[in-house]
Amino acid sequence: MTEYRLLAETLDSVANERGKLAKIERLAETLGRLGGEELAVAARLLSGSPFAEWEQAVTSVGWVTIAKAAAEVTGWDLETIGACATAIGDLGEAVGLLRTDAPPEAPGPTVLEVDAWLRDLAKERKAVGKQAALAGMLRRSSPVEGKYLVKTLSGGLRIGADVTTIEEAIAQAFGADREAVARARRDCGDIGETAVAAREGRLGEIRFRLFHPIGFMLATPIEVAEEVASELPLFAIEDKFDGIRAHAHKSDGRVALFSRTLDDVTAQFPEIVSALATLPGSFLLDGEVLAWRDGRPDSFFRLQRRLGRKAPEPEVLAEIPVAFMAYDCLAREGRPLFEEAWTERRSELEAISPDGALRVSAVFRVETPAELDRLFDEARERGNEGLMLKRVDSTYQAGKRGRAWRKYKKALATLDVVVTAVQQGNGKRAGMLSDYTFAVKDGDRFVNIGKAYSGLTDEEIRRMGTVFRKITVGRYGPVRAVEPQVVLEVSFDSIQKSTRHRSGFALRFPRIVRLRPDKRPEEVDTLETVAERYAKIVRLQR
Repeated sequence: MTEYRLLAETLDSVANERGKLAKIERLAETLGRLGGEELAVAARLLSGSPFAEWEQAVTSVGWVTIAKAAAEVTGWDLETIGACATAIGDLGEAVGLLRTDAPPEAPGPTVLEVDAWLRDLAKERKAVGKQAALAGMLRRSSPVEGKYLVKTLSGGLRIGADVTTIEEAIAQAFGADREAVARARRDCGDIGETAVAAREGRLGEIRFRLFHPIGFMLATPIEVAEEVASELPLFAIEDKFDGIRAHAHKSDGRVALFSRTLDDVTAQFPEIVSALATLPGSFLLDGEVLAWRDGRPDSFFRLQRRLGRKAPEPEVLAEIPVAFMAYDCLAREGRPLFEEAWTERRSELEAISPDGALRVSAVFRVETPAELDRLFDEARERGNEGLMLKRVDSTYQAGKRGRAWRKYKKALATLDVVVTAVQQGNGKRAGMLSDYTFAVKDGDRFVNIGKAYSGLTDEEIRRMGTVFRKITVGRYGPVRAVEPQVVLEVSFDSIQKSTRHRSGFALRFPRIVRLRPDKRPEEVDTLETVAERYAKIVRLQR
């Protein structure tokens, strides 16, 4: 029986490797030593997932439960554990470092014991029961084992490797074709089953199944039409809708919706489930969940009120109706279409419901940048974000971003703002003051309007961290209030009303464009300017 320590030490060594090839080699070496059910479980755990994707099981262990179990085992108080986790940016790392108890005398848990423990944890309904189970497992575990058990429960290993890295390691370990491994995992929804099939030379026997989350194909952004001028005749063009992307699975009256984060959101949109259930046959569609009013897409901000509700109340369903807009067909009647060209997939999509019961995106073709810009303006007038350009010969590369698809989405505008608070980031930016809360001017005061996490380089963040530490005026847990001195230019997609910020507004998808050391805080944009731009957005959406 293989001890879990082998996997934990493998993950630790992978975290310390700088190059991707070295990470793959280390993972492949460990996978190559295992077989049968141990291999299946190990492949899942090395990818950071306790269960197969098709199972849609969760351990439902929250931060507080983990911290209480860690406090019980390590002897440290919750405040110390929280402070350590905040400073490091990772609860698992903190638990590993705070283990000062004597190492367990008995052998640590085996790979299969950890699997059984995780499954029991998912079945346990009471927090106190979960805490007791976790504390018991931590007592049996060494610091490195405890660290990666907690990381697994926390939803991220953060070792510079993900499930696609495991796919490459499986291919290397068992001499399999890399793309065949990726297709098998996509089709069965289980990296563990895929690993076993690769070892046994059975990848070609895995058949496509519905009702498990599958990665979404992503597009490369463009900022000006001229970037694709020479390729325009090769692209089919659709509106880029302002909703949440979803895969819709349907067979024998059953419907399931999976979000881009691979979460099951079926229960959140019962009207979409009912509508799709009436359509003939079985299929897998890529599309968008949209707030829908008067026969056209409504504002994303209205849709936000529907998100995260496991069972929306009848009054919410009535107030904020939604619809599903389909724009790709990835499987039909049991036949996967990922490797087919967009033109073939589009034909299959249109054949599902010739009578129009299924909403399908309109397709346009243009030949010049001027025509593309005109189409962009028309898409915005229809209440949509911009345009999607898809090469008509493109296959569907699940979970990948490529240049076969482009998204043309211009930032609405930029604002000059001043930073009022900073906070440490997570992952590779743990310990760096990388999250900035910013404000605009309202008379003789500054009022917050958003928070940005991206846009600056690591070097700029390190340099600004020194500045922010010097101008800190207050500490509130992980947040530092700072003197309003540092001016930024931020871009954004839209503006919404918000009670979260004193300004009464919030920016959607703010991104730092650049530092503005040439501007004084008094020169930042005003709340009046924000209100004017919000009013313009509302007019466009009507």
